[in-house]
Amino acid sequence: MTAAVSAVVTAVAAALVVVAVTVPRAGGASAVAARVAVTSSQSALSGYRVTLKWGKCPASVAKAPFQCATAPAPLNYARPGGARIQLALIRLPAAVRKERIGSLFINFGGPGGAGTKILPERATTVFSAAIRDHFDLVSWDTRGTGLSTAVRCFATQQDDSNYFGSVPYFPYPPSTDASFWSLNAQLGKDCQQRAGTLLPHMSSQDTARDLDLLRQDVGDAKLTYMGFSYGTVIGAIYANLFPRNVRAMVFDGSVDFKANAIGDTPGEAQKYPVDVRAGVDVAGQDVLGRFLHLCAKAGSGSCAFAAGGNLPAKWRTLLARSRANPIQYAGGTYFYSTIVAVTYYNLYKPMADWPALATLLQGLYTSSSGATPAMTPQQMYPVNNTNEGYYISQCADIEVPTRESVYDSLAATEDVKVPGFGRFVTYDMTPCGSWPALHTDAYDGPWNRSRATILVINSLHDPATPYPGAVTGARELVNARLITVNGDGHTSEYSEPSTCRDAAKQAYLISLRLPPRGLVCQVNQLPWGLPPGS
Repeated sequence: MTAAVSAVVTAVAAALVVVAVTVPRAGGASAVAARVAVTSSQSALSGYRVTLKWGKCPASVAKAPFQCATAPAPLNYARPGGARIQLALIRLPAAVRKERIGSLFINFGGPGGAGTKILPERATTVFSAAIRDHFDLVSWDTRGTGLSTAVRCFATQQDDSNYFGSVPYFPYPPSTDASFWSLNAQLGKDCQQRAGTLLPHMSSQDTARDLDLLRQDVGDAKLTYMGFSYGTVIGAIYANLFPRNVRAMVFDGSVDFKANAIGDTPGEAQKYPVDVRAGVDVAGQDVLGRFLHLCAKAGSGSCAFAAGGNLPAKWRTLLARSRANPIQYAGGTYFYSTIVAVTYYNLYKPMADWPALATLLQGLYTSSSGATPAMTPQQMYPVNNTNEGYYISQCADIEVPTRESVYDSLAATEDVKVPGFGRFVTYDMTPCGSWPALHTDAYDGPWNRSRATILVINSLHDPATPYPGAVTGARELVNARLITVNGDGHTSEYSEPSTCRDAAKQAYLISLRLPPRGLVCQVNQLPWGLPPGS
């Protein structure tokens, strides 16, 4: 461990002293009223508690042994007797039934990632054989997304693709601001027109309430849950709405929950978009620095962008060239905004994507016409966040600036502070600024009510959920234990392998055994075959 890492971890360990949460005992008339309200709410929701009919999944979803089901939920929890929605679920039954503990509910983040699609892809790569032996792995498409009752903002899939394909990652040069803002505002208008009755009920608070119904539907007395990235927000809300109902929770790639919702200080949310106040641009620059450092260590024989040396200077040159003119390479046109976004998204997965990213950047730097193909959209986005599913819950959950001038002014200063990533992160959620259901039915706290100790895991170098935010978020939870992974990438789905991290997660989920305070896990290897500590 380097001196810098040691100092950070020591400070974190000191900050994360677990203290008991004392819940005031209710008494008198207010307690009676509260009990009546709870009893009334439980009675109203009784019609939504069902025995799930697990069966064969559609061929387009998954093959056996995966099973699929649907469950009802109220559209509006304030009026549970009104309209209903349907939630699509998928599970991989526990491999050893006699060792089965219960269900492990999993949300893969996004927000908007379809669990029915992602679980079959990652069940055996993200979850150990022991976890699969002891738990039914269960995921679902959150309300408004995937195969659940979905928000449809466009008449056809082609219209959807055409719209998102027309919106640049951010406006550049600044003279294009007006058209950029018009395009972004159009999304909210289209969603309101086609799905106006659904939009006010798409918050993560609604999803957390859905999760408690699903917990009961599978027959679990308490919830065992793992949330990745934005899935940590859903988990934190659940733990605070239903503090008695949690068995175990793992937050992998976590956030500063207060800052995410409303900002850490009064008025902050009207000055800074959510990812700027989270420091995502700074985190992206940190991980880019790691990429360039390790690429140079590997040398040009392994990492293409190492050719000629002085990689930070090459990156700055590449940005300057693309600002002046788009770069034509391998049949594709790369604008300044495209290069920044492609680079950022490919920092998520160091083992899988960094070698290909290095090849792309070297090709762009030399303006080569070589055979390396332009990256496809799937390669560009580890999590598909270019559809309405991303915005319907994100915009419902958060407060953000609503004046265009705030974004345009901030983009200029952030671009100087963090070239490329500063402008990109400033604009990455601009549809929320004009969203018709902004911060609707949102949960803003408190965050410290969980009775079960929550296990938080975060890479020291994470471009999407910055490590400082995970530290602050764990402190907000109070009853939490943080594992620092001395590595790179976004969540254990994508970061370098770590036996230490995986063993701690497994011991907690199966046996409820917490790791020691201040645990720092090393990774097993680094990209390009480099040893840990390079």
